[in-house]
Amino acid sequence: MPTVSTVTAVWNGFTGAPGYSRFNFFELADGATVNAAGAAVRAFFDAQKLYLANGWNITVQTAVQHKDVATGALTGETTMTSAPAVVVGTGGLSVPYAGGSGYVVNWTTGAFWNGRKVRGRCYMVPAISPYSADGTISSAVVSAATGAGTALINDPTTALAIWAKKFADGGHTDQVAGGLFAVTGCTTPDRAAQLRSRRS
Repeated sequence: MPTVSTVTAVWNGFTGAPGYSRFNFFELADGATVNAAGAAVRAFFDAQKLYLANGWNITVQTAVQHKDVATGALTGETTMTSAPAVVVGTGGLSVPYAGGSGYVVNWTTGAFWNGRKVRGRCYMVPAISPYSADGTISSAVVSAATGAGTALINDPTTALAIWAKKFADGGHTDQVAGGLFAVTGCTTPDRAAQLRSRRS
């Protein structure tokens, strides 16, 4: 049975924290690949720390869960033997920001499943000073985020994936099918992204 491995990063230091970012990979079958995934996710955030305020931090959790792709059943857990260093924001102290606003990195696969295009996203919310004078996301942010996403996709030891799921009766608790698809590209739109769960 196919297995999906999930690495979780926890955001802290701001009003509305904690926040969670989860990254799915094709099965991380041993300690070396688990450590590599943790390092790759940490590098993704570290490349964007300029848009996190001083005092904000993102910690990649050392526990990696493995689940059955089709059912979502937990099949195991592996702990990284090399804990990724905490990512600490360098964007400045006491910088005004909107608690539920920032930008987003969109993951693309080119695949279709269950009648839908398979894609995903990672919200970089909240973020400080990501905007241009016209209210769009600045070209510097777009470049940094897209570069960070591309590096994560191209990590030679791991394979970033989107986990598509189908639930019974259109709900979100009883998974009846699933598919795992390789991420092949990413984009960072030049417009603000909103995320309600991280509003102050």
